[in-house]
Amino acid sequence: MQNVSIVLTCYNGARWISRAIESILVQTYEDFELVIVDDGSTDSSKEVVASHLCDKRVRYIYQENSGFSSAVNRGIKEGSGSVIGFIGQDDLWMPNKLELQLKYFSEHKDVDLIHSNYCSIDSEGRIIEVRDIKIPNFSSKKKVVEQLFLNNFIGFETVLVKRRCFDEVGYFDEQMVGFSDHDIWLRIAGSFNIGYLDLPLVEKREHEFQLSKVRIEAVLKDEFLMVKKAIDRYPFLKRVEGKKLASLYYAWGTVLLQKGNNKKAKQKFIRAIKCQPAKLKATAAYITPALYTLMWNHYRKTAPEVRTGLKWLEG
Repeated sequence: MQNVSIVLTCYNGARWISRAIESILVQTYEDFELVIVDDGSTDSSKEVVASHLCDKRVRYIYQENSGFSSAVNRGIKEGSGSVIGFIGQDDLWMPNKLELQLKYFSEHKDVDLIHSNYCSIDSEGRIIEVRDIKIPNFSSKKKVVEQLFLNNFIGFETVLVKRRCFDEVGYFDEQMVGFSDHDIWLRIAGSFNIGYLDLPLVEKREHEFQLSKVRIEAVLKDEFLMVKKAIDRYPFLKRVEGKKLASLYYAWGTVLLQKGNNKKAKQKFIRAIKCQPAKLKATAAYITPALYTLMWNHYRKTAPEVRTGLKWLEG
């Protein structure tokens, strides 16, 4: 079996990071190193991590704050494993994650990246929902790239990837604030084979302080940069560019609605409609933003198992 480097990036993660580390240390497959990259934390993260350094598999690296992508890249480069995994400071791995994914690699020699399903949990660790994802059997790499371009179905914390992928396509784009994983999965998908285990091997924590919520507009701008880069790399994606841009402008509009900025929200909905005239939910949001905001707030408060009727509100 290959030796494994697991990269855990940290920024002011003292509240949850100990549990994340513990979920790695109890893995049933034990031949790994855990590389923790602290991206300039100002809380007690260093002291919390220190309590785990008695395990020789754990390494701690501190750097000045440089952003998520820089910290991930530092972890990959500092690691020695031929296989790389990732975990967020607030997330948890199931105990058999490594064992099952490495077994998949051993049985599928042509696969270079394996990902899985995951559960969403709240700040107290209670399961909110199991992600409902259906990965079709793609007929070609072009189809994989196209579907991945439209919807990032690869969960960052679920991935195990062979180092040679980074050797060929490069590292995470440090221009990007938080969604640089979508960009790199697309680069990998064009050259390597991707596998999937339909098992929830990760518990991904949802809370108000996570980057994708605190800096949501900056993260959405990452996706616009991703669109440009992806089309430059794969010109055939030009035919679905309008569909992707429409979903991004729609998502941006809903964020602005939540902030009470109806004027700017309507501008984004207009852009969405121009990119994809048939995007009816953008039209509905443009015409009746107050009603749409009410529906969206109701949707967000509704239990996951009864959201089905309003699922169309999502981007």
